[in-house]
Amino acid sequence: MRPHTFVCTAARGLATVLLTWVLACQPSYAAGVREAAGVRESAGVRAGALGPRIEVFTNSAIYLTNTQGADVYQLDGLQQLEEQLSQGLPGDQAQATAIAAARMKAIGQARLQELTANAARGIVLAQQYGVDRAPAIVFDGRAVVYGMTDVAAATTFYLQHGGQR
Repeated sequence: MRPHTFVCTAARGLATVLLTWVLACQPSYAAGVREAAGVRESAGVRAGALGPRIEVFTNSAIYLTNTQGADVYQLDGLQQLEEQLSQGLPGDQAQATAIAAARMKAIGQARLQELTANAARGIVLAQQYGVDRAPAIVFDGRAVVYGMTDVAAATTFYLQHGGQR
């Protein structure tokens, strides 16, 4: 295998490896990711006195404001992590593996779990809700506002156009 082929192949497979690792080796954390696949309810802010439950689906190219109280899902989180871990890897497989492992250790197990679970959960929920572009702000799992990056403004829009408090 040519060195650049390995790096490209390794980069493409890293997200899958990370997600598989979280699901297989971290039972308590994996339970939350698996639950996202079968349950429409999220851990977001609940409807009622606090207002609607808000889930935001975005990517790393979009700057969001006023996200307090909302669950924010980075749909390209796995890709971003993969790029961070594989940036500038050498062509030698052993060296590339050692460098990637050191980078993963530097990020930390808890943070890797958080990043991979957020992206996986976001992808599953976006699919369940039928979200087809970003940014998308979903209220109470039943209404979506597309294209707004200010979550407070989107909430106001939602409440003014039929949303219930």
